[in-house]
Amino acid sequence: MSLKKLGPAKWRVMVSVRDKNKGYPISKQVTVVGSRSEAVLAEADILAKLRAQVSSLKTVSVSTFGDAITLYRERLHATGKESHSHMRSVDYIQREFGHIPLVELPDRFESYLRVMMASQTRFGKKHTGAMSNRLIVVVKAVFNRLVDLELIDRNPITKVRFPMLKLRARDNYLSPEERLRLYSAIQETRPEFLPLVMYMMVVPCRVSELTTARREQYSPINNTIYIPDSKTGVPMYKPVPEEMRGYFISIPDDCPWLFYKTVNGKYEPWHSYRNAWDAVLRKAGIAKLHVHDLRHISATDLLTAGNPERVIMEIAGWNSPMLSTYYHKNSLVAAQTIRFGREPLQNHYKPLQNRYKACNSM
Repeated sequence: MSLKKLGPAKWRVMVSVRDKNKGYPISKQVTVVGSRSEAVLAEADILAKLRAQVSSLKTVSVSTFGDAITLYRERLHATGKESHSHMRSVDYIQREFGHIPLVELPDRFESYLRVMMASQTRFGKKHTGAMSNRLIVVVKAVFNRLVDLELIDRNPITKVRFPMLKLRARDNYLSPEERLRLYSAIQETRPEFLPLVMYMMVVPCRVSELTTARREQYSPINNTIYIPDSKTGVPMYKPVPEEMRGYFISIPDDCPWLFYKTVNGKYEPWHSYRNAWDAVLRKAGIAKLHVHDLRHISATDLLTAGNPERVIMEIAGWNSPMLSTYYHKNSLVAAQTIRFGREPLQNHYKPLQNRYKACNSM
């Protein structure tokens, strides 16, 4: 509660009451004209009404893990944190575990992880731990929501029982010949997909940062792309290679997206790119390459070209050194040989450091 004098015989009254069902307080603010005693009476009256409002609300009932996920979804929606990639994981958890009674979930989830890690992926390889870690993060977050709402006393998804697995670096890297085949396949099958892939091949990015990017995020003056909502929560600028400046400048005036496709005469972002990516890989004769692998490739090329690790971290948006995971040691020859346009790769990357520093100093 708060009582603040705004002027002669004028008071601001602020009252808040915590709502157990929502996990955050219900607040109300009014301005009272009169004496301090009248403001204090108004404060007490508002407090009583808010408490009555909270006590009259129906108590949340959670019996299955699906009920808990519903509460978690509501919180994500209220805070605007419904990222596309995270919601895919939440949907997967909902399908696999939504029907399980809440009290049984920890044991069933532990058994599920054990079986999954002992099995193989659809490519016939062992799971690397990334899938397990994603599931643990989501399930733990759902239980944290129940703790916040005081529906359970503690989170059963502990570090001791559900440790995060150490990830192995993916070995996928593209030789100069494979890159040319990839670009040729995109040009033949999905030409509108080419700018997105070319940019990710040069600048370490998460694909979600680009598929949602709007044209106003590009600055032709600084030749950079502004990313307001990165995974780390810190806004950043992504440098644009000089040879791609023409693409961004030529985006149609009525297109709101930086990377787009045309569907029935309308411009749409690349939210759904998996079918296009799979078709391109088949055409290029390249197997088991993920879009996210382009982030590994570009980070490797930046380091091989002589850019300092600190600069690469800033461009990629890493809070901690990640090159031990992302760097491909067998890439030295490929990175020094391949050319973009008429310039060797190392000449192509060197200006990134200066462009990045320049745009962040503004």
